[in-house]
Amino acid sequence: MRCALALLLMAGVLVTACAGPPAAKPEPRAAPGVTVEGTAVGGMTRGEAAAALQGLAAARYVPSVDAAFAAGDGAVTADRDGLMVDVPATVEAALAAPAGSELAALYAPLRAAVSAEALTGARLAGSYTTPILDNSPGRRENIVLTAALLNNAAIPAGDEFSFNRRTGEPTRERGFRPATVFVDGRHEEELGGGMCQVSSTLYNAALAAGLKVTERHPHSQPVSYVPPGQDATTYTDKDLRFVNTTRGTLVLRALVAGRKLTVDIFSLGGGA
Repeated sequence: MRCALALLLMAGVLVTACAGPPAAKPEPRAAPGVTVEGTAVGGMTRGEAAAALQGLAAARYVPSVDAAFAAGDGAVTADRDGLMVDVPATVEAALAAPAGSELAALYAPLRAAVSAEALTGARLAGSYTTPILDNSPGRRENIVLTAALLNNAAIPAGDEFSFNRRTGEPTRERGFRPATVFVDGRHEEELGGGMCQVSSTLYNAALAAGLKVTERHPHSQPVSYVPPGQDATTYTDKDLRFVNTTRGTLVLRALVAGRKLTVDIFSLGGGA
């Protein structure tokens, strides 16, 4: 009896060993003839259908638009939500659809990161205005262009802002014109003359907001638009940098009105 039982147990072990692992379940596929807004996904697996829908997702993508300060008068423009195809949800709907189904894609909203309500209610953390004493066309256009590049720059809490990184190199292709600059104490004509008035105005606004300035360079001689020691020159190897030491996102507003340049720093919340 014991021998018979042992033989039965050994036979069971052998059968189990020979049987191997259970066969994998076949991957589900969409039924034949299923389409999503004209894109055929019939007979496709989950991964194949997702890949096939990428073109539709790109074509139907509508980006969100943040509220912003208008370049002319600084008024707050409206935000707008966007829309994107929810590819995973659409694929699941396609896998569950009967053969021959013509489906509409499923969409997900894209919320604007900055709403008009938030921007309108933002707290003014720091501000500074400088007079445009040299109103020559080239210099003024450079100031207006640089202010426009700064306008609506968002600085998350803890991030370091770089003037050079934000504004880029002054080139003719980008609209910059020759104007007077200081080079080793001499007056010379170079592309982008006037940018340093914008960086100096921003520097003083950052000081007024109590932010930590991590890089700042004085001109080789005093300038007329800020008091001595309150300027911040910028060049290829010289930058103006500061850190958002608050707990909320900061947004810049830079405007030219008449013969004045103003840079405001607004806080979207989070406290000081």
